Amino acid sequence: MRILIVEDERPTAEDIKMLVEVILYKENPSVHIEVTLESALIFLKEKTIDVLLLDLNLNSRDGFTLLKEVVSRSFHTIVISANINRAIEAFEYGVLDFIPKPYNTERLRAAFSRLSSSHASDGHAIKYLSVKNGREIRVIPIEDVRFFKSSNIYVELHLKDGHKVLYDKPIKSLTPLLPSNYQRIHKSYIVDVNTIETIQMPGGGKYTVTLKSGDQLPVSRQKIRQLKNPLS
Repeated sequence: MRILIVEDERPTAEDIKMLVEVILYKENPSVHIEVTLESALIFLKEKTIDVLLLDLNLNSRDGFTLLKEVVSRSFHTIVISANINRAIEAFEYGVLDFIPKPYNTERLRAAFSRLSSSHASDGHAIKYLSVKNGREIRVIPIEDVRFFKSSNIYVELHLKDGHKVLYDKPIKSLTPLLPSNYQRIHKSYIVDVNTIETIQMPGGGKYTVTLKSGDQLPVSRQKIRQLKNPLS
């Protein structure tokens, strides 16, 4: 696992690095530190990472500046900051977790456990997705999405207004960020199960669902029983 720590206080950054290496020792993590906003941006342009650990106060510079630049990149962000009043804003940018300072090993461990979790706890689930379009960032409410469809290393957001936009993270990275009512019903689709109108079996052991929007989507055999119970 490739991890970038962006923290302006070198001793704090080194301490976080040590804790991360202990927590993730089985995964043999590669952990890099940058102490300025500018150097972090340069690093991210040149390197690929899996997780960004970000402080929001970088030598009086706003860490959200970095978050706005990289919001559509295909890695998860964990904010570690004393600015707890900005937690809601951070989650709106789609961060995986917000860890208030002073942090500890167990809190860091819990944040990393979310990487393998099927869903965020609803209290920390995102309500918006930020999509980069050229130099602009479009913030899309989750409730405006009819369904999510995998498109190679990206995800298509099929919106209620009929438009379709591309989200620059793979579907497996999106799932842990969403509330528990959003289920991956197929390897290529995520839906809000509350929007499922009916389940059909066209034949040949295949299943589909019809959403309240009228969309028909495939369902994997592994998911069909789980879907039938709440709807029965």
